[in-house]
Amino acid sequence: MEKRVTVLLPNGRRQNVNVKPDMTLLEVLETASAKHGFDSDEHCLKFHNKDVSLAQQFRFSGLPNNCVLEMEPTEKRRTVTNVVVCIQLNDGTREQGEFLPSSTVWHVVQELCMTQLEAFESPVIIYMRSEVIGVQQMQNTTLKSLGILEGRAMMRLIDKKPEDLKRQANVYKPAEVKPKADNDDDQPSTCRSAIGAAGSGGGGGFALTSDMVKSLKRTAPEESSTKDAAADAEAQTPKDEPAKPKYDWGSGSGYSLHHRNQEEQFEDTADENPGKAPPVVNVIGPRNAVLFSLDAANRNNDDLPDSFFDLTVNDLKMVLRDLKRTASGNEDAPLLTSNLRELERQKAMLAKLNQYKDCVLRIQFPNRYVLQGIFKPHEPVSRVEDFVRAFLANPSEQFHLFTIPPKKVLPSNETLLELNCVPNAMLHFTFVEEKLNAESNRFLQEKFMEQLTSEEGALFAVQKYRLAKASVSSS
Repeated sequence: MEKRVTVLLPNGRRQNVNVKPDMTLLEVLETASAKHGFDSDEHCLKFHNKDVSLAQQFRFSGLPNNCVLEMEPTEKRRTVTNVVVCIQLNDGTREQGEFLPSSTVWHVVQELCMTQLEAFESPVIIYMRSEVIGVQQMQNTTLKSLGILEGRAMMRLIDKKPEDLKRQANVYKPAEVKPKADNDDDQPSTCRSAIGAAGSGGGGGFALTSDMVKSLKRTAPEESSTKDAAADAEAQTPKDEPAKPKYDWGSGSGYSLHHRNQEEQFEDTADENPGKAPPVVNVIGPRNAVLFSLDAANRNNDDLPDSFFDLTVNDLKMVLRDLKRTASGNEDAPLLTSNLRELERQKAMLAKLNQYKDCVLRIQFPNRYVLQGIFKPHEPVSRVEDFVRAFLANPSEQFHLFTIPPKKVLPSNETLLELNCVPNAMLHFTFVEEKLNAESNRFLQEKFMEQLTSEEGALFAVQKYRLAKASVSSS
């Protein structure tokens, strides 16, 4: 369906302009002005008495079809200024320069990336959601037509055939339906049909991805196996022996320290092989400080076999149960004022403060070394900064601690509880002076770099500390 807008001119006449989704509002203004002899640089467009950005494309402007735009004189004539254009290549390098809005995309690419362009068979420029494919289209497209009128703009230059651009990335592809086995007859027909519908992605339902199944199996194992394991454990444990305390790790900002496989591995090792030594832990400072490297860490915990992701009936039941709970919670949730929302937030903070008496912080440096320490929830971020400064090679340099995503610099006067860093969080370190953040730079003192602990050892130290605290509080 063709879209159009109506421009109400200063002389009282109306001009209909046919628009395309990628057409900028500046082009709409220029089209209407050219037909009636007005200077487009001395006029602007308004919608419901509010100025609209001329650099926006029509599809992103939020304007409805067949809307009426008012063209009014501006207080100051628009002048042409240079814009800074930055082009990012496939290897991550960036080239930038200043150009006029009337410059073509091909001229910009030739000026900045001529050497890389020679190796491309089919160059494509991507800006926002606009794609300029091929040399011919680049020569006919100007920066002004893309809505780049002032300031800065970032583009990507890739080498890809036009037919490959039509393929959408990261789309769930349903697996092929396998022939039914003989033992499938034991399952109810309704369950088999539900699993088939979910696996094939049809019927307008939801897609069960591998990440969802992985999360389900880790957080909520099958009910039958859980009950059997609990019954066996109860039968083997003497009644007069107190149960081993368990600690609820919870979740915090940035990164969760709870690795279920590693925790169970430590407990199983201690039970089955009591003579085996635990991981080596090198405490390098106060607050049970340990230092480890992510590059040297063992990452085999997530290497799971394909059979781990096989969908079972219980998995599907749990997915449907969680979806129903989420839907009913969103529909039945009452509307809250800002004061009630703040009250709920304070209640959650008090509950967390009552449950967790300490929190574990990990500070990751740009060279992928991680410093771990234990703090109290009510301590401010300034205490964490003092803790980190004691290990720095240049303690006089100013630095920030932040969480991602999105990037949020932590203010020094707020507490860890207010910043959702309880019971654990992963913080990131950066110097205020940007040139000091290179990975080759020396962040920590050499004497601490020689006393590294493995990531398993760091997790083991926290686990033993919290279990000891839980045992003391229970007694």
